[in-house]
Amino acid sequence: MIDEGSRALRIVDANLNRLGEGLRVLEEVARMVLDDSELSQQLKDLRHDLVRSDLNFRRRLVAARDSEGDVGADMEAAGEGKNRTLAITVVANARRAQESLRVLEEFAKLPEINLDADRFRKARFTLYTIEKKLLHKLPSVERKGE
Repeated sequence: MIDEGSRALRIVDANLNRLGEGLRVLEEVARMVLDDSELSQQLKDLRHDLVRSDLNFRRRLVAARDSEGDVGADMEAAGEGKNRTLAITVVANARRAQESLRVLEEFAKLPEINLDADRFRKARFTLYTIEKKLLHKLPSVERKGE
């Protein structure tokens, strides 16, 4: 039986992974599609700051991981089709990262997790602003490709 602390660590691990993945997609759009070094650097810094953890904490996360037993591993939501625009990809990955930040903010408050909840809250609001900038810049790039 998995104890409550390990379950909380599983949630933190999954959301740190999801956060890193979402931020990486946004970073690649800023870098490779928009050629925007400032946004790309902001996203890279945010990703490295939030996903990086000390080795002992990382070991605790990995030890609590249960990828094979994850009942949600094969779940898909309706509408997660393959026909996406670049803008929808940006929105989907920004939302993925923002939702993960919210989960991390809440679970950081647990004594067995002991992370800085305010850091995740501030990052979420920073990401709201970055998402707006990315979406503002995308229409001109998408028109060039037509």
